[in-house]
Amino acid sequence: MPTVLVWIALIYDGVAGAALLAGIAVRPVALSLAAYCGVTSIFYFLPDDPWQMTIFVKNWAIAGGCVALAVAVAGRFSFKKR
Repeated sequence: MPTVLVWIALIYDGVAGAALLAGIAVRPVALSLAAYCGVTSIFYFLPDDPWQMTIFVKNWAIAGGCVALAVAVAGRFSFKKR
């Protein structure tokens, strides 16, 4: 994977995580993170390698959590004032 893609992914993860923490655009950010985790899990689908399959399942677990967050939104734990 080209190094520049790693930096782009790192910046996206940091900005998206900060947005979720701050309660800014929770639903679209959570859904985009769920899609991101689903797409990146493809790279780890190697059934013969237990470690890669662990990462594959972890990515889908995070995607499910992001979808649940998108449904529930931030609620009272958000730093953003209503």
